[in-house]
Amino acid sequence: MRNTLLLLTLCYAGLATAQTVPATSVQLGESRLSFEVPTTEVAGTVYSVNNTELTAGIDGRLIWVAEAGSRVNAGDLVARLDAMPLQLQQAELNAQLQRAQLLASYLQREHQRLQELQQSQSISRLQLDKAQSDYQLAQADADIIRARMAQLSDQLSRTEVTAPFAGVVAARLREAGGDVSRSTPLLRLQDVYQLEVRAYVPLQYVRFVRPGDTLSIHSAQQQGSAAVSAVIPAADGQSQRAELRLKLGAASQHWLAGELVSVKVATRDAKAAVTVPRDALLLRSDGTYVVTVDENNLAQRKAVKVSDGNGDWVTVDEGLNAGEKVVTRGAERLRDGQAVTQS
Repeated sequence: MRNTLLLLTLCYAGLATAQTVPATSVQLGESRLSFEVPTTEVAGTVYSVNNTELTAGIDGRLIWVAEAGSRVNAGDLVARLDAMPLQLQQAELNAQLQRAQLLASYLQREHQRLQELQQSQSISRLQLDKAQSDYQLAQADADIIRARMAQLSDQLSRTEVTAPFAGVVAARLREAGGDVSRSTPLLRLQDVYQLEVRAYVPLQYVRFVRPGDTLSIHSAQQQGSAAVSAVIPAADGQSQRAELRLKLGAASQHWLAGELVSVKVATRDAKAAVTVPRDALLLRSDGTYVVTVDENNLAQRKAVKVSDGNGDWVTVDEGLNAGEKVVTRGAERLRDGQAVTQS
């Protein structure tokens, strides 16, 4: 009898102790219905929109080239060739033109004189025709010289190579003092004010990216965003990736040409889905779980099926409804039915 009373006393004491156990303090979040778009990161590189090797377009002796690293505006001088040989040719052509004009003027007067004589039949028609032909040939010779002078003026203008756009001289490809041909690269000019990101996206994700979309980009040092300017619909046969281009615009000043970046691209179209904070997931060998808290502040573990993630949020395909409270910190030690309080 004593043993029975002792056992009952211990049971009541244990029950009383259990009822007085304080609620466990946890941090809570809430599942939500959202249009989160899952993303993946692809590698990209920052390029200059304008990046070219400049040539003079004429043969000549190079006498000056801008130093590498020089910043220039559009129209600034970046290289100069010796103009003296062309200037001498120009002087010679000027003299030839003057001579041709004098001859044409003389033949014109002679033709007019013979016209007057022909009216009185003092000369033959053949003489008049020859005088007219000589005058026209002299005019044609003068026109040829003018055309040669125009060509020479164009060549003279090319002795001074100017920047077609604002940028920086990335490299000197020839040193002053040597002869160059019309196609010899003199320097490489790179636009540092207009940059773009070029990334290569797996083909299965290309259809989810459209021109005008704003995508997140980041490097080891910084992050930002840029608008898609072009999706090039041609895939590399080996990598099965298509090229994507994003204009950095005014943000170009914060990036460097050649910098490696990562670009976030969508892996499916936006659709309504239940999402939970990533910290709410309990990963176990037999599956994935979350711990919910009901209106009585009692914990309940639920098995869920998750799929895509986007940053700190994960999509739940099965096992959870939008609006349920979930434990984001402290869920590991909770049991079903255990009372909790929000910390």
